[in-house]
Amino acid sequence: MNNPPSGELNLIVTGMTCQGCVGTVRRVVGAVPGVEDLVIDLDSGAVRVRGAVDAEAVMAAVRNAGYDVCRV
Repeated sequence: MNNPPSGELNLIVTGMTCQGCVGTVRRVVGAVPGVEDLVIDLDSGAVRVRGAVDAEAVMAAVRNAGYDVCRV
């Protein structure tokens, strides 16, 4: 399981085209247990998640919201 005590997960999310998309990603990622902080950059698609999170759970939440995601 990918569940660090407290760490940082960096992702690239493709398909975000507006602030509404950012809000959706913020909502679904923020609902994953362990998320303490979340920073999203619309222009680059970069998403930084801090906290004790399961990377696969975060990525699944993003995919279920309709976006492509990869870990960097």
